Amino acid sequence: MAGWLTLDEARDMWRDAPADDEFLQLHLDVAAMEVLAYGPQKTADAIAADPDTVPQNYRLAQLAQTKDNWNAVKIDPSSQGFGDEGFVFTPSSMKWTVKLMIRPKRAKPVVR
Repeated sequence: MAGWLTLDEARDMWRDAPADDEFLQLHLDVAAMEVLAYGPQKTADAIAADPDTVPQNYRLAQLAQTKDNWNAVKIDPSSQGFGDEGFVFTPSSMKWTVKLMIRPKRAKPVVR
């Protein structure tokens, strides 16, 4: 996906990234979609119009969400998740730290 993190960039910033390129790319793509879905629609529209304009905070949120999703996959199969081949995915909501990367709080409230 243009504008989002590449495999090399993700591996440079994440020492324990999955070794399989296809698997890592899948996680990066899913995280990018989650970041877009949480962010404002006007930003998603701007990125759709020009995929090379992904804001830096979205790229960082993509990496953080990718890590969270990867950690969810690695949960012990004896937990309440679902999955196969020894992997389990336990769905969880996006962490507040990732949400703040996408939609930072303003110092002053805005009244409209």
